[in-house]
Amino acid sequence: MVYRILFSNMGYAKGINGSLFQHAAYFTRHLYTPHTVQKRALGQLGEIIEAENPDLCCLVEIDGGSVHAGYFDQMGTLNKNYEFHDISDKYGPQNVLGRLPFHKGKSNAFMAKQSVEFEKRYLSRGSKKLLYSLILPGDIILFFAHFSLNRKVRLAQFHELKKHLTGHSKVIVLGDFNIMYGFSELEPLLLDTDLQLLNRDDEPTFRLHKRNHVLDLCLCSKSLAGNLSLKVIPQPFSDHAALLVDVDI
Repeated sequence: MVYRILFSNMGYAKGINGSLFQHAAYFTRHLYTPHTVQKRALGQLGEIIEAENPDLCCLVEIDGGSVHAGYFDQMGTLNKNYEFHDISDKYGPQNVLGRLPFHKGKSNAFMAKQSVEFEKRYLSRGSKKLLYSLILPGDIILFFAHFSLNRKVRLAQFHELKKHLTGHSKVIVLGDFNIMYGFSELEPLLLDTDLQLLNRDDEPTFRLHKRNHVLDLCLCSKSLAGNLSLKVIPQPFSDHAALLVDVDI
């Protein structure tokens, strides 16, 4: 049995692909993104989902209806065939950011074909705190998150993530790790854990003008590594590529 997972940083469906031209031409979309633009971006992601047919979609930077998006329901528009889903404020229930006008609605989410047991955990450091954990077939636990842009904060988040991994023998971790300084940033996370990185350093997942980085990562328990394959899929509506992970269960 192959269980297929898609991880996507949607960039809030602003339709900006990371080029200098688009950042300059469409800078107003950071303040307000027209519904037509969002619908086009969601349609492009929908085409990827239809082509790859994942069992589970893990989504970060999805807008749950913020003022920036004109209160547009991106999940309701995107989700056509996934009965089980959840979307949640990425800042955490006790964080005042999630209640401010320009942050309210900024979310992470997942969509699954079959019912999955899941939990919303929250990191103690950083503004983006939400850490989803889902139990997949084969008793595999999947974590996914969007880590901090601040190097010191995300280092603290990596140390905290290690505590959440304790006691689990079969683990997959997906996320936008924001490791702008390269794979060496992962050393504290990989040290004294059973995790292995599946990404290659010559296959970037993020574009900013002429700069390319590997930010969207898949890590897994070493015992699972031989059962996983990773594919990077360009997303024309975002400065991030998607990750497609096949798990041979």
